[in-house]
Amino acid sequence: MTENTVNKSSSGFTLLELLISVSLIAVLVLILSLSVHTGLRAYGRGKEINERLIVISSIEGLFGRQLRAVVREAGSDLKDFCEFHGEGNELSFVTTHVPLGSHAGGLFKVVYRFDEREKKFIYAQKAITRSEDLKENLPDSVDLEDKPDLMEQGWGISIVKGIDSLVFTYQGKSQSTSHDESAPEDWKDDWNQRGNVPEAVAMGLAFSDNDEEPAITWRIFYTNPFLLVDL
Repeated sequence: MTENTVNKSSSGFTLLELLISVSLIAVLVLILSLSVHTGLRAYGRGKEINERLIVISSIEGLFGRQLRAVVREAGSDLKDFCEFHGEGNELSFVTTHVPLGSHAGGLFKVVYRFDEREKKFIYAQKAITRSEDLKENLPDSVDLEDKPDLMEQGWGISIVKGIDSLVFTYQGKSQSTSHDESAPEDWKDDWNQRGNVPEAVAMGLAFSDNDEEPAITWRIFYTNPFLLVDL
């Protein structure tokens, strides 16, 4: 009688043991789900940063090459095509360089514009064959829906979203040759000197990050491909 009682009490799990097991499994599942969630967030964040770096690299690389190939008035047979207009959020100029992959060649009017209201960057280019073509300006409002119409007018358009801020400042030749060490944000806010090209253009880019105030990162681009350095 005693032996049978002992065997019955030792077989199976008690209710307390079952509750403890279920609790442990629930904790393990919670830890695993948190780890997966953290991993996915880290992956998404890394992908976002990588895409951002690609965008920045593409914009800055093209901008620098086009500025070094800008058409100048002084000592050039193309002085009638020299045009450089710059403001805080937009600049346009004539260059001989276009993005890789383009089969076109010659002179191009290019426009770099940042739409503060819609937070989008717009790049536009158009081949020009006459000085009168410079009078054809990009419309004030540009959307993806307008792309077919603009292409019929000869404009090539690219639109990039996700940029929180983009601003340009300009430095003249007299400033750059006098060892001016002022910060790019203290340079001129606009450039509209007929026939003259600035010696340097600064581009300030900022991306929003977790609803925090974005910090502007500045990069300086020189329009002269041959710079003299004092040793």
